Amino acid sequence: MPQKFTDPRLVSLNDDDGFVDSGMRRALCEALEAGEIARATYSVSAHIWVQAVLTDRALLLVKGAVRAKVTRVPLPLEITRAPDGSRKGVRVRTPLGQKTLWGSKLDDEARLLLGASRSLSGTTDPARAASDRRPRPSQNQPSSIQAEAVKEPTPDSEIAAPPEHIAPAREVRQTRRQTRQAAGPKPRQPRRRRVRKQWVGFAPSSTIWDLADNCVKCGRPLTDPRSRQARVGTKCIRIYGSQQRKIPNPRHAAWIDKKTKAEAAYIAERVGADAEYARAKTAYHEARAEWTRVRSGL
Repeated sequence: MPQKFTDPRLVSLNDDDGFVDSGMRRALCEALEAGEIARATYSVSAHIWVQAVLTDRALLLVKGAVRAKVTRVPLPLEITRAPDGSRKGVRVRTPLGQKTLWGSKLDDEARLLLGASRSLSGTTDPARAASDRRPRPSQNQPSSIQAEAVKEPTPDSEIAAPPEHIAPAREVRQTRRQTRQAAGPKPRQPRRRRVRKQWVGFAPSSTIWDLADNCVKCGRPLTDPRSRQARVGTKCIRIYGSQQRKIPNPRHAAWIDKKTKAEAAYIAERVGADAEYARAKTAYHEARAEWTRVRSGL
């Protein structure tokens, strides 16, 4: 059994079954203004922890149980669907979207809601009221009235006639499914293309032993590998000593040339890959901004 309200502004709600939670009751009491009187409570759509309270100044939507929040909808209310036949609920446009109010014991026929929508505007449907105020020629009317209805406007009448109020077209927001289908898949962030350097092998020795076929002192042919490396024969080595020396390795020079060409090709390919990545990155940011704009429904 819900607790009774002791606040004089909410005493009229004690005959209804809403506001079982104490947090929602406390939030409602704090949201009421000085001198504001509550009239009726309503259930909101199919939500359990959402209640609506109609006061003499606004419609209060109390949402949540632990930390209840109150949304104030000032009068007049914008009713998008009135009760019709078996549908007893009243659909009202609020900052939280369109909500269906129903299940009030104090206002079972939604007369208070309809009256709140007519409190300032004079009718629940401005377009219908404008069409009702517009003169409509019929067959039972005299011909003079029909002639006045179809008479072409003169320059004087155009100046004297007040301009008609044209309501601004209301922007229709798309649903999440529509925006998701219109935006398509999310753009994928580009990746930098990996550039590999050509493998030129290990570096050979920069110098090698100078092998001689003849003795550098006496000119005799040399057949022993040790004599070829010393560049003198067995007799001359006793007199002059070893004449061995090292010379630059031609294979090392060829390897240096091959390595230089490989590094130049790698740098050129890396510069091309960086430029390609920069262009793809710019296109990705533009596509991502457009995708975000379409996905948000702007």
